[in-house]
Amino acid sequence: MARTVTFEVAKGYLAVFLDLCKGCGLCMAKCPQGCLTWSEALGAYGTPSVAVEGEKCRLCGNCQLLCPDCAIAVEFVPRPRRRHRLKAF
Repeated sequence: MARTVTFEVAKGYLAVFLDLCKGCGLCMAKCPQGCLTWSEALGAYGTPSVAVEGEKCRLCGNCQLLCPDCAIAVEFVPRPRRRHRLKAF
């Protein structure tokens, strides 16, 4: 069974697959918000995996795109659409 840690952020969810994360830190280096940190959970080679500070994460997806091992998945959850009523003139 795959070990996964899921973080809820303002715009959706970010999942880290611990069995794939080798702790290279590339995602941390390229995060524009600086919201990724080292976690207490150990990754594939017994190295620390990453954790997300949810209040800072804007869910840009850079971490998912740059991870060489596909250890991060980003899921954007859109807000319910607001219905705008047109005013009659």
